[in-house]
Parts: sequence; structure tokens; C-alpha cells
Amino acid sequence: MKLYTETNNYKLYNGNMLELNNVIADNSIDAVVTDPPYELGFMGRSWDSSGIAFQKDTWRKCYNALKPGGYLLAFGGSRTFHRIACAIEDAGFEIRDTIIWLYGSGFPKSMNIGKGIDKRGGETVGWFGEYLKEKLKERGMTQTELSKYFLSKSGGVTGRVSNWINGLELPTNEQFNRVREILNLDVAELKEAKREVVGKGKAGLTKGNIANFSGDIEFDITVPATADAKKWDGWGTALKPSFEPVIVARKPCEGSCTDNVLKWGVGGINIDECRIPFESTPNPATNPLYRVTNGYAWNKDFEAVSNTTGFSTSKSFANEQGRFPANTILTYDENDYDEVCGRFPIGGKNGSISKPYKMNNQVYGEYGYCNTWEAYNDSGSASRYFYCAKASKRDRDEGLEGFEVKQSTGGGGGIGDYLDDVNSCSGKYGSEKAPARNFHPTVKPTALMSYLVRLVSPKGATILDPFMGSGSTGKAVMYENKDRDANYKFVGIELTDEYLPIAQARILYAMGDTEPLKVDVDEDIEEEPKERFNKFDWGDLI
Repeated sequence: MKLYTETNNYKLYNGNMLELNNVIADNSIDAVVTDPPYELGFMGRSWDSSGIAFQKDTWRKCYNALKPGGYLLAFGGSRTFHRIACAIEDAGFEIRDTIIWLYGSGFPKSMNIGKGIDKRGGETVGWFGEYLKEKLKERGMTQTELSKYFLSKSGGVTGRVSNWINGLELPTNEQFNRVREILNLDVAELKEAKREVVGKGKAGLTKGNIANFSGDIEFDITVPATADAKKWDGWGTALKPSFEPVIVARKPCEGSCTDNVLKWGVGGINIDECRIPFESTPNPATNPLYRVTNGYAWNKDFEAVSNTTGFSTSKSFANEQGRFPANTILTYDENDYDEVCGRFPIGGKNGSISKPYKMNNQVYGEYGYCNTWEAYNDSGSASRYFYCAKASKRDRDEGLEGFEVKQSTGGGGGIGDYLDDVNSCSGKYGSEKAPARNFHPTVKPTALMSYLVRLVSPKGATILDPFMGSGSTGKAVMYENKDRDANYKFVGIELTDEYLPIAQARILYAMGDTEPLKVDVDEDIEEEPKERFNKFDWGDLI
């Protein structure tokens, strides 16, 4: 573990987070807010296929660093977050909840099965693994020897041949034909069936850098060529992604939650400062706070009316800070508002319990009285119940004006029914992301991270992100310090050194440092002095 840089407000480390207990003392961290690898092999990145997020020991390190009652918020992928949650629970945490973050900007990475069949010429190669195994044996050739013909882009030997033989993947037409040539196999060459072009389509992605796209894409609209392709045309392999879960876990409290809060200063959720604000318009139907401050009351139909009508004001109560926070979070910008918030139904007045009443159960007997409950009784879009993280297009690159714009590989994803050639495996907009200064592929909105930090971190807290990436959590922490005088400290750990200067620059920007930062990573990283191991003292840092 190497110390990259430190100030009064933050410490950034370069290294494997499994070493974090060497530099962070036990029971010294107030909250962990992190976006770990989802273990999906995203964009072919090695850090997203190491299995570290599935390991109990990974989260035990965080457990040791956290104070009793401290919260851990960890993002996950819809396919794999259960494995992360199990590892977190096995490490000793209590799983308290799961927050669902909904968004509308996801793009389907689905393969059109009909097109896939035509690319095979209507032929199946499911038999290829066993066949290849026998032919290698006949030729006296090992899998490793054949693998040398199928090296990675960096020139390394891959496990591709082993995957074919074990049925974990099938070769492409080019790979199949190459093996056929190398081993002189008596099998027919695979050729793609010619599909008839019946029109032209254009993806309507013209605003900004949405996902990996920076402009319109024209594509051919084709019809199936082979009988099986016609049968399976319109079938795919994946749904459009529209949510990511956030695992909400807590290190067990010492005694009751109340006792733990008094002793350790953590253990609760910051309800009032994370309430969902009311609509800010002067509309008594959708803004309960406006009704309270402007003398509105309710009529018998629970409609907001003026006090001059003489109806009671007893239902006009509104918590000035907003609605109780929910375990659903929405995100939108100008490109996906209609996909998320705009798709919620309009209407849905809150219900109230206007007088005490008793419930009776024939099996368990009579219950006590239920209390009255005064609701806001407002109407409008159902999205008013949930926090909305308004993502900014500038968010990724703020503070990086002095950095080089880079082209990042990977990503993509077909759109609609026909854009299957524009995917993560091919094409300008599939294998390459739009150029950016912040080329980290999974940047989270700062507004979202600020909300999550505020939710579980009392003022004066120290927040740890052991998978820091490009520093979104740290940037959010500094905005919270500026906006709420939260006096937070941030500790970030990142394995990939090329992201460290990006993270530092984004954090400095949030602190109000307007000078562009440009850092040589290799010269800036220093070994953490041995005498400072097992300490966590901010001291009088500059």
C-alpha cells in the first residue's frame, strides 16, 4: 500500500484494498461508501473479473476498520450483487436493506439471436469442443500450443481454447476457420448468410456523450436469411439495464443502537437531512409546505382550499424538510427524465387515518388502537416520493481541464431491434467510448454519492472508499463539506494508478481549487512510512 497524497481533508492510497488494515486502525472509520467491481468482466477490464468483491476477506477488512454501528453502502450489479451481499454478510455485517437506484440511460446489450444464426450460416457449432479435443489428441498437440495462435491484444496466451473444449464459449467464424486451417480439419468452412437490406435506420442519440455515443449512427435494417434465423428473429439475450442495487449493511452495534450512538457516534440513518424535498412551486395540490405557509386547508374530498371556506386545517400538517426517505432513488438529466420520473403515474393522494380504531383478528385476538396519522394529501407524479439524483454531463470531467482527452476502449451496447452490430464487440461506438478526460468506465453521479454519504455519515465522520476509481465518493464528500459544513474526512484506495490523478483533481475541484491539476503518477506515489502503519492520525497536514 502506497500513500499517494494527503491533506487535512483526504488521504489517497495506491494499492490493493486487502492491505487497508495496515494503514487504517481498527474501529476508526465511520462509514464505507463504495462502488466495488461487479465481477462482470466489464469492458474486458481485469479489475472487474478478479473475484475480490465476492470474497469474505475483502469485506472483513472494511468490517475491522469500521466503528461498531458503522454503515457500509456497496453498489452491485443486477446479476451479481447477491454474491457481494453474501460475502458482506459472511464477513460479519448485518444486511439492513437494499437501495434501488433507477435510471433511464441504460442501453440493452442484447444479441439478436436471429442475426447470430445467420452469422453462422444457419449452422451450429455446439459439437466443436469435444471434436477439437479429439483432434488435438490425434495431432499430438496441446491446448497451450494451439492457444499460441490466438493471443490477446497484448500478446499474452489466453484460455480461449480451453473454453472451447470445456463448452464455456464457442468460436467465432474466423476462429473456427483458423482452427480448421491450422489442424487441416475435414469440416466445412463457416460462412455468414447474406441478409437482405430492406431499409436504413438511425439511432437518435444526438445530445452529448450518452453512454458511448457522440452522434447519430446509421445502420442497415435487414431481414433473416436462413430458416432458423426467421424462427428466432426478434429473440435476444438480455434486458435493458435500468437499475443498480446498493447493499445497505451495518457493523453490529455494541448493545442497543441508542447506546452505540452515544459511545461510537454512529449507528443511525440521517432521516431528516435526507428527506425528499417538496415541489418548490406555489401549488397547494402538490406542495404541502406551501399549503401550511399560505393558510390552505382541506375540504371533504381532501382537496386543498382556502381557509375562507371554513374547513378544518388539521390535515395541513407538513414536515418542512420533506418526505421520509425511501429505499428507491431515481436519477435523471435532460436525456432520461421521461424514461424515469416522467413515466410515473400522475395522481395518487396520500391516505390518512383520521381517528383511532381497533383491529380484530379471530385467531390472535383483539389488537390495541391504531393511532391517527395525518398525511400530506397532495397529488402529482408518484416520483415525488423518491430522491432524484440530477446527474450532470459535466460531472465526469469537472476539475480535469489540464488533463489529456483520451479514447477508452470497451463498452457499447446495441440499441433497439436492429443495432446488433453496434455492440461491445465491434464497431467504432462499441469497442471505443467517446473521448473524455475522465476515462473511468463506471463513474457514479456526484449528486447520488452525496446523498448516500449524507445518509449514513454524521458530521465530522471519516468516510472510506476502498474501490475509489475516479474519486466520485471523495468528490461528493468535499461537496458535502462545502454545502453543509459537514467536516468530513475522506480516505480513498485505488489499485489502478492511472485513476489516482483523476480522482485527486476531481476532489480538489469540489473543494474549490480551480487550478487545473496535472500529475505524474509514478513520481508522486511514495511508500507509506512503516512508523505510520496501524495509525490513523490526520495531524497538522497542509
